[in-house]
Amino acid sequence: MSPLRRAFLLLLILHTWSARAQDPQFSQFYAASQYLNPALTGNTFQDRIALNYRLQWPGVQPGYETFSFAYDHNFAGAHSGLGGFVLRDKAGSYGLSFTTVAMGYSYEARLNRRQAIRFGVRPGFTMRSVSPDGYLFADQVIRDMAPTSIEPNMVPNTSYLDIAAGGLFYSERFWAGASFNHINRPNTSLLVDGEATVPMRTTLHAGYRMPLDGHKLIRSMTKMTVAAHYKAQGKWDQLDVGGYIEHNRVSAGLWYRGLPIAKAYQPGYGNSEAMILMAGFETEKQLRITYSYDITISKLTMKSAGAHELSLIYEWPRRAKARRHRVVPCPKF
Repeated sequence: MSPLRRAFLLLLILHTWSARAQDPQFSQFYAASQYLNPALTGNTFQDRIALNYRLQWPGVQPGYETFSFAYDHNFAGAHSGLGGFVLRDKAGSYGLSFTTVAMGYSYEARLNRRQAIRFGVRPGFTMRSVSPDGYLFADQVIRDMAPTSIEPNMVPNTSYLDIAAGGLFYSERFWAGASFNHINRPNTSLLVDGEATVPMRTTLHAGYRMPLDGHKLIRSMTKMTVAAHYKAQGKWDQLDVGGYIEHNRVSAGLWYRGLPIAKAYQPGYGNSEAMILMAGFETEKQLRITYSYDITISKLTMKSAGAHELSLIYEWPRRAKARRHRVVPCPKF
């Protein structure tokens, strides 16, 4: 690649990343419950640890990696949940990355024995950075390929407060919720005196769970869940829709990601991104292991090599059968 072309590419990346970038996403969105909606913080019997890893487009080396570690606890006596997560996202080459550390709180109000609503809030702190190593700036080209840049307007990192909130209604079979991220519209610019506010990200999610073996849902060994997840940020929006079947400790599902009609941005651009295959297993110790693969169906085709995603979720203590009738199940993988 020519020096001028590399310099132009850097400027293009910085502009796109600062002004138009969208948040990272998980195909297994309910496996990253605190990231999906602060109202889902503590939607467990007591304690939960969740690990999520996503490698998107490994065919476009080095790909885009997202890591998440989360812990939350349910304070049943206070009808509250408390938790937090660390999210690390690295977008391609040269250290375009950010790390978010967030704490969430939720409160549950029972409408009756079978229905409840939850509300949650999540303040977080984000550190965003870029490594100039490997880039070639325009001033280096002008100065006969100087080894370092004297560009004064760029800073290697920035940090900011980030606030999210959400709500959820759920029953034994149905749930619907909404969350709102970047409520305070933080400035993420990596330029001195620059202005690049993050658009608020709105998500709507709903699902329905049904037994397939003729038993009541709470006693069923074979269940089917259908769900949808709509995301909108700035002029971009997308929909995940699909479902999965659980039989004993094994689960498998199929999802579609895209929004071919009624999309928010410029007409004429396709918005069918991927078909997602999912398979999972839960051990006797309540460790859920789920793997999914995104089959790219956009114009990137399979040259992108799709996306791999893995989640590990461990909950304790063991679910007590004697108290199941007092607990309304919350949405989760």
